[in-house]
Amino acid sequence: MIRLVLVGGGHSHLEILRRQILTPRRDLSLTLVSQFDRQHYSGMVPGFLAGLYSEPQISFELSPLVTRAAGVFTRARVAGLRPGSRHVLLEHGEPIPYDLVSFGIGSGVSGSDTPGVREHAFSVKPIGQAVAVKAALETLAVRARGNGSPARVTVVGAGAAGFEIACAAEAVLSGAAVLSGTAAQVVQLVDGGDQLLAGTPEPVRRLALKALRSKSIGLRLGSRVTAVSASGVVLATGETLPSDLTIWTTGPAAPEVFRDSGLALDPSGFLLVNDALRSISDPAVLGAGDCVSLESHPETPKAGVYAVREAPILWESITAALDGMPPPRYRPQSGFLSLLSTADRRAVLHYGPVALWSSLSFRLKDAIDRRFVRRYQRLI
Repeated sequence: MIRLVLVGGGHSHLEILRRQILTPRRDLSLTLVSQFDRQHYSGMVPGFLAGLYSEPQISFELSPLVTRAAGVFTRARVAGLRPGSRHVLLEHGEPIPYDLVSFGIGSGVSGSDTPGVREHAFSVKPIGQAVAVKAALETLAVRARGNGSPARVTVVGAGAAGFEIACAAEAVLSGAAVLSGTAAQVVQLVDGGDQLLAGTPEPVRRLALKALRSKSIGLRLGSRVTAVSASGVVLATGETLPSDLTIWTTGPAAPEVFRDSGLALDPSGFLLVNDALRSISDPAVLGAGDCVSLESHPETPKAGVYAVREAPILWESITAALDGMPPPRYRPQSGFLSLLSTADRRAVLHYGPVALWSSLSFRLKDAIDRRFVRRYQRLI
């Protein structure tokens, strides 16, 4: 019996559970370790924050899925990995032995060591923290409605996540303002770079900027945040922006779990894997999604769509290891359909040369997202 340990309940590991439920390998002893009982689908989190979806609509209970896969669910935070002895180390509890281990834990957020970020800023990474962000937004909206003063939200990081979350925050606060007749709410998006949605084509950036302006969301580019307090954010210029709620959505950071493992990492600290999604140091260690970097395609973006596409390859790599067969080869797609929610039942669509901000784009996004979630929820 081969002991397979899945660390994290991310997109790729949901598919491993589905495959094991539908076509079970009797020679596999499966354990899934996660610090959360539920796994939230990242693509629907902005809609959840804006009130378009409930938590059950965007998440999966992990324990029933693992049970259906004839596995064991362990709720714990993984603190490290010892490839030499083949043990997964837990923050609290006995180490878990493995023959194969796979990581689907996503990434952290860069700059989290900035003074005050851990104490005063919210983040949606790990993705389960979205529930706390939603509660904080709603509490702020209620408070503003009660005292008649504007609520101020600062979203740090003008990438895709920051853009969607700023739109979601504006939707929550403007709704509260309309109900109470209070002063206009203040939502601002701050980034040290010089572009909104850096790396995307100019037509997409223009549509995103148009969306922000239509919602009176402020955009401060070239404004690096050097500190966060309970009442504001401090910029490198020394200026302080008042903020009742700060949400940190900067770029991806490598998970700490790999730091002392002795495995090969990329320059940023992400697990370095080959085309079979196996560690280039140890074929017994696998990984997919944002927590890894592909040795042959290091430029691959840290985006959920790649984790979804990697999932079948990860399963094939695991079964190839069990059967002593040649490993599969993953080739990341050159492009993908991008759909960014603007929290008003519209979305910015980008695919090839096409850029569109419309309700039709949102309906497409909603259909794709709901189909993905149903694929796993119906297994429970």
